[in-house]
Amino acid sequence: MSAASIDRIIIRHLSGSKANQIEQIPVQDLQEVTIGRDPASTIAFDAKRDDVVSRHHAAIRIPANDDSAFRLVDLNSSNGTLLNGQPVKEDAELLPEDTIELGKNGPKFVFDVQPRPPAMSARTRVISAVDTTATRVVNAVGATGQIDGDKTGQVTATAAATAEPPKSSVGKETVMRMLGEERRSTSRVWAASLAGVVAFVALVGGAFYWRHLNELGEIREAQARDNARVATEASTNLSQQLGMSAQQIVSRYGDAVLKIYLQWRVFDQETGKPIFHKTVVYDGRTYPAYVRLPGDLGVVRWLTLDDENRSNPSIGEAGEGSGFVVSEQGFILTNKHVAAGWMVPYDASVGQYGIVFDLKQPAAFKKRDKAAMINLEGASDEASRLRRWVPEAGGVVFHPNVAIPIGSIDGLDNSIAKRVFIGRNEYLEARFAGSRLSINASLVRPSSDADAALIKIDSPQPLNKIDISANDELRVGQKVIDLGYPAVSVETYTQFTTREAGGPSRVHDELVPQPSVNEGIISALGSASRREGDQTTRSSGGDVFQMSINTSGPGNSGGPVFNAEGKVIGLHTYGRKVGDARVTLGVPIRYGRDLLQPQRAAQ
Repeated sequence: MSAASIDRIIIRHLSGSKANQIEQIPVQDLQEVTIGRDPASTIAFDAKRDDVVSRHHAAIRIPANDDSAFRLVDLNSSNGTLLNGQPVKEDAELLPEDTIELGKNGPKFVFDVQPRPPAMSARTRVISAVDTTATRVVNAVGATGQIDGDKTGQVTATAAATAEPPKSSVGKETVMRMLGEERRSTSRVWAASLAGVVAFVALVGGAFYWRHLNELGEIREAQARDNARVATEASTNLSQQLGMSAQQIVSRYGDAVLKIYLQWRVFDQETGKPIFHKTVVYDGRTYPAYVRLPGDLGVVRWLTLDDENRSNPSIGEAGEGSGFVVSEQGFILTNKHVAAGWMVPYDASVGQYGIVFDLKQPAAFKKRDKAAMINLEGASDEASRLRRWVPEAGGVVFHPNVAIPIGSIDGLDNSIAKRVFIGRNEYLEARFAGSRLSINASLVRPSSDADAALIKIDSPQPLNKIDISANDELRVGQKVIDLGYPAVSVETYTQFTTREAGGPSRVHDELVPQPSVNEGIISALGSASRREGDQTTRSSGGDVFQMSINTSGPGNSGGPVFNAEGKVIGLHTYGRKVGDARVTLGVPIRYGRDLLQPQRAAQ
């Protein structure tokens, strides 16, 4: 027989999810028929209902060097493969009308081929040996006894020979005794037969009852497995729908979120001196000073290189924020306004109002001079421009006593030149949750597109890191959870005593950070500025997403924002407040991911 003469393989399913179905598989160029719950299998079973079948359970192979036979092999399945009720150990010859069973009581089907070659017949059916009814055999005797009853009750014996033996008479009592013994013998036979029948019935009934109990137990076990599988699937589906809880997030990633301490200042590049903002006293109160420049240059801060006995505050800021570990080597993502505050708008001021001076006007004005007051929190263009000033962009530096730019000759040079400023972190430290020890951090790079920055700490051990989402899709209504260290949260301190170099004992109170977890949804989406034709579209907050979380605040900046899968989709950034209403904003994680990929892949 040649496999080439066979057109197709016929599979008739007897049980399982595919019961009463027939599959036809073309044989041309076929080397293997795979069987299992893998959807890619040639004979694929239902992944849920046929759970005794392995993903890759068995295979029917046509040997390359012998196309005259089909071979059935088990692919190390969990429940085994049976051929005509016998387990397949390695491989077995497969003939038409063979029955294949995938695991005990698993799906069963019959193998056949069409057209069936004459030399390829089904297996010879073997009949079990059964004893037929035995023929009773009576041993032959040398003489035959014949009992004849006559009227006188005499018995005559006839011999095989021609001669007759003499008759012997039997009495009535003897006959009656013989009849009694015959009745008793017959009763014993019937009793034994009846006992045998009863025992047989009891044995068969017990066997059927035992089989019924086993089948009932198997049914109950199968029902219990089905119920457990349904419950597990329901629990899994529910977990997938609800995602990770806030408790799971903080338990798994709390130790990878750090509290960051910072202080930065701005310096004049030419002289190396720090930059200060001049203040003046008016009506007994101290106000920041501003200078009105000529033309369209507007109002600018009165910046100076003199602190005037510490009456002028320096351009800089100290504060706290949050960050999270993104690599085992100590790289940390946070906000740019946390790690490099001189690169973002600087709106710090002494108070709500300021005093504006004209160019060349002395700072020591007389009380009768009219002071020009400016509302720094107002909605005017001047106030808005002052709030948007970025220290890194530089500025005009004036003499401390008169509103004349440094570099002008006797105040006669009206040229206004901005000086170059350099920002610098005076300290940048990070502290892990549950620890009272801070670690120095350094700025690696800030983002030029969003409020994100990358910093680094040196750690003697690999750090637990947080995974970043590779999917940038954000949806209104999407569940979000953030971690961080908002200043409004309760804090934990530890007290300890030290004594060094033989000196007196010192008692210390040290903060031990504990992250705060908040849960909400994405309530609105902003967008980056984009131009379409002659129109430009932008959102008031830029490329950010708005969250319903309103229980955080300052100090939470730079913390991770998680989705339901436990992946970071953004960085907590500024909040917005109008009256008593407050919302929190987040920066999409793609800006943080860009900082981790300084070298772009070749296009």
